[in-house]
Amino acid sequence: MLKRQTYRLNPQDVGQPRGIGINILFNNGNNIFNTTTTTKEQVKSNLINYILTNKGERMFDPTFGGDLRASLFDPDSSFDNITARLETEIYAYVPNIIIKNIIINKLSDQNLINLILDYSINNQNDNLVINVSTKDLINQ
Repeated sequence: MLKRQTYRLNPQDVGQPRGIGINILFNNGNNIFNTTTTTKEQVKSNLINYILTNKGERMFDPTFGGDLRASLFDPDSSFDNITARLETEIYAYVPNIIIKNIIINKLSDQNLINLILDYSINNQNDNLVINVSTKDLINQ
């Protein structure tokens, strides 16, 4: 049996870049799949994938997903329970980050949820802004 070569990148991602994962943003015009070459890029892609996935959507892991689309029609405007749930679940699925802040704003007049996530990975700060709206539900 052939043994597959294993590549390990150090936490600072120094040296010659090698693909370590697939970026969740597919449409770059040239390739179907974009490769991520740093831990920071891959973690951001993993976070986008987690947050935009609905619970029950992933086969063999029905608890995976941020389930933000279901929150569009939730009359609760505080989002404290959703923020706490997201923080706990993100640590379970992406354990190598430090979450600094999660802000969720609901713009009812636009049928929009705005999520801002500030985090750090390997002592590098980053943020993620995701908007989920009813237009996303129509265009699926």
